[in-house]
Formats: sequence, structure tokens, C-alpha cells
Amino acid sequence: MEGVEGLYKKFGVLADAKDKAGEYEEEYLSILSTISNGSDAEKRLCASFIPRFFKSFPNHQEAAFNAQLDLCEAEEAVIRREAIKGLPDLCKADPNLVARMSSVLAQLLPIEGHLDQTIVKHCLVQLLKQDPHAAVSGIVKQIVSGEDSVRGPAKKFFLERLADSDKYVPTLQSDEKLKAFIIEQLDNMSKDGLYDEFVELMQVAGGIDRKKTVKTLTKLLDMEKTFDPSNTEQLERFAMILPVVLKHHTKTNNTSAILKYYGTILPLFSQIESETHKIMLLQGLAETTQSSLTEEDAALCLDGIYSILLSYLPENVPTDDEIEEPPSLNFSALECVLFALNKTACQVPSFLKEESRLSDVTPKLNFVLRCCTCFAKRLKGSSIGDDTPDKVKLKTKAYKTCNNTKELARGLVSTPLVYKSDINFSWKVDLTNVTNRLFTPLASDTKRAPHPKPPISPTPKRRRQSDSGHQRRSQQVYAPPQGRYSGSISGANGKEESKRDRKRF
Repeated sequence: MEGVEGLYKKFGVLADAKDKAGEYEEEYLSILSTISNGSDAEKRLCASFIPRFFKSFPNHQEAAFNAQLDLCEAEEAVIRREAIKGLPDLCKADPNLVARMSSVLAQLLPIEGHLDQTIVKHCLVQLLKQDPHAAVSGIVKQIVSGEDSVRGPAKKFFLERLADSDKYVPTLQSDEKLKAFIIEQLDNMSKDGLYDEFVELMQVAGGIDRKKTVKTLTKLLDMEKTFDPSNTEQLERFAMILPVVLKHHTKTNNTSAILKYYGTILPLFSQIESETHKIMLLQGLAETTQSSLTEEDAALCLDGIYSILLSYLPENVPTDDEIEEPPSLNFSALECVLFALNKTACQVPSFLKEESRLSDVTPKLNFVLRCCTCFAKRLKGSSIGDDTPDKVKLKTKAYKTCNNTKELARGLVSTPLVYKSDINFSWKVDLTNVTNRLFTPLASDTKRAPHPKPPISPTPKRRRQSDSGHQRRSQQVYAPPQGRYSGSISGANGKEESKRDRKRF
């Protein structure tokens, strides 16, 4: 062993040879062999020498690649960091290594130590800028099929860098093939993941290219298949993916294909056994009708919406004005159906104006309005006390659902008809900071202390004559200045000059 000095001599020979460094194969192989039994100082030098002359020895690149990886696992932090920094240089010498190298670096992301992690991330960013296609494929490989300890850090790194693509992948917005490739990779990543992961991945995809993402997501709805109300898997897939699809739609997007598919679902709606699945489908229907609709779009499912509304309304309406015990109404379903009816019926005004439909639905909707008022009062009254946070959130959501139902039904029983859709869905309300104070206690449940009346301040009418006279006597009369210069002051002797009156300030 020649030690550090011998390594520097070999480095000098290779450096002086420049483009002919490949002729000194023995010196380069000697550097590679030093890794197995050299000192820490020698290994640190090898970590920087191997990438320097990697391009000059194509026949030994595999051995050099493995030697550099061995140094990346060194216990000594200085050697390890120097070796990791040299990995992107190997890819500069041979661009075909980018995919393989990015996969290796992705496996190093769980490495201990903040500085080591920073170096690994910086190297990955270098590869993303050098060859985004290859780098993305290498990272995604670890996210999809890597070990559990690697998948999380790799996915986090990947999504964070894509979210700020202008900085880390500057060619992304101008490269349509790269956009399509990344969205395809995100789709592959989402197939084996959980629902929350799927939503997160599609959100990133939407930031890259909204149109391509909507197209990809629409395929996942499987609307080519005939709807089977007994197929729970198909039903859940459609109901869970639809909100993600609509999230990437704008209000001007055409949702005709989705409404057309709903036109096949609604006639079979009563055959769905699970009420939870029914609510999921109705919420998706309400969100779908938020987009701009044409008369043709509305006609696709208007009959089905009206039929479902009747199924959720009470058959017999009591005539009593007071409702002591309101019937059990599904306000969650009514909110969805009434919103969808408002949005679609306004595109076909003649639909609800038919006498048979109005006479059938109007008294029932009036009864629903009375039930909403009664239910809201009960919610307010029941909120008094020390409820748990979860219970308060549940009551808040129920209160919002009740109010939305009331608002949507009120317009349909008015004369003339008023179609309302300007509401915030109850299932979209943020309940993070909800407290008990959101509900106001009923007046009958609490006794409030009377507010003290403020003292009556004297007014000119109530002021005593003696007080006003005393104030006039106590006021000091202004005295104009007297003396040598007082004569030049306008109005000093009680006279006003007409010129001053005409002057404007």
C-alpha cells in the first residue's frame, strides 16, 4: 500500500493525461482496489477520484459504480457524504445511469442525519434536472415496489418537488410528453395505495396538467360498464373517485358524460341497499350539477331526481300547525336531491310548472319547511351543556344540513318559483374550529340578567333655564387685540370687509 501519497501520484498521472487518461488503466484499477482495504483518508480520496475519471474507463464502469456505492455505506460520515455527492457525476459521464442512480438515491432518503438527507435530496434534484423522464421512473419504482421504510420518504420527496416544479423540474410545463409521463406514473402509484394517497397524488397531477388529469380520472370511473346496484365494489369506486374528478373540473367544464351515466343510475336507485352508498351517490350528483348545465344535460336525469325526491318526502302530511314530534326525515338526502332539482329544473322551467307535479310536491315541501324549523330549534336547545368536540361537530353539521334543506325548499314553494343553488354543502363545511358557542341557547332555557339602563343624558329640551343662563354668564367674551397694529386687522373693530367675504379658501 502506498497510502495517500501514492493515490495522489496516480491521480496526477490520470489528470495530466487528460483525454488520454483511458490509457492508464492500471492506475484507475489501483484506485478502485484501495476501497476494500484502504484507510479512511484513502477512501475519502477515492470517493472523489472515481467519478472524476469514470468516463475514461467504459470497460470498468460497473466496477466503479459498485465501488462508489460501497463508499456510500461507509460508517465514517465524511467518506459517506463525499461518495454520495459524486453519484450525479457518474450520470454526467453516462446519462444512461440516471434511472438506476435515482432509484439508488431514493433508497438513501431514509438515511439518518439531516445533512446526509439534504445531500441525497440535492443529488436527486440534479438528476431531475438532467433527465426528468429517467429520474422520475427511478423514484417511482421505489415508491411502488420499494421497502416500506423507503416508500414514504420517496413519495414525500417526489410530491414536494412536483408541487414546486418551476424550481425543481423547470422543463415540465413546456414538455407535454413529460407531463403525460408523470401523470401516468402518478396513476400507477395510486392503484395500490389508500384513498387518501390517491387524492393526494391526483391533486399533484391536477397541478401539472388539469385536462390530462381529468381525462385520466374519468377513465377510472368505468362509466363504460353497465351500472349494477348490487355490485358494491363498482358503486364504492364510482362514488369515491367522482369527488376527486369534480375537484379538478371547473364550473365551465362539461359534465354531460357523468350526468348521462347518472341517468342510468337513478332509475335503479331504490335497488341500492346501503343508505350510506345512496348518500354518497346523491352527494356526487349534487356536486356534478354545480357545473354549467345545458337543457340537454338537465333532461338526462331530471325525471330520476324528481322521483327520488318523492321517495324521501312524507306520504301523509299532517294539517296541524304545531309539530310536537317531527317525523324522521333524511335531511342529508333531501339537501342533495333538492339542490340537484333546483339546478336541473331551472334549465327546464316547464318541468315543475306542470299542475300534477306542483300539487303533489308543494304541500310536502311546506311540511318539510316546518320540520326544518322545529328540528333547528331542538338542535339549538340540545347544544346547551358540556358536549364533547365530536358531538358539537355532529350537531353543527346537522344544523347546516337542516338550514340548507330549508333554503332550497323555500324557493320551490314560492310564487313564482325561485330556483336557489347558492349554498355551501353541509358535507364540505370546515368543522375544525367549531365550539359550543356556535349554537345560541334558547331563551326559555336560560335566564339572562337584565341589562342596566344607561343614565339619561340631559338634552337641550330637558336642560333647566337656570343652567343655560348660568352657562351663558360664565362664558368669557372674546376681546379683539388693541394697540399699534390692531387697526390693520380685518374686522378688529367689528367691521367686515366685503373683499374678504368674496375670497374663497
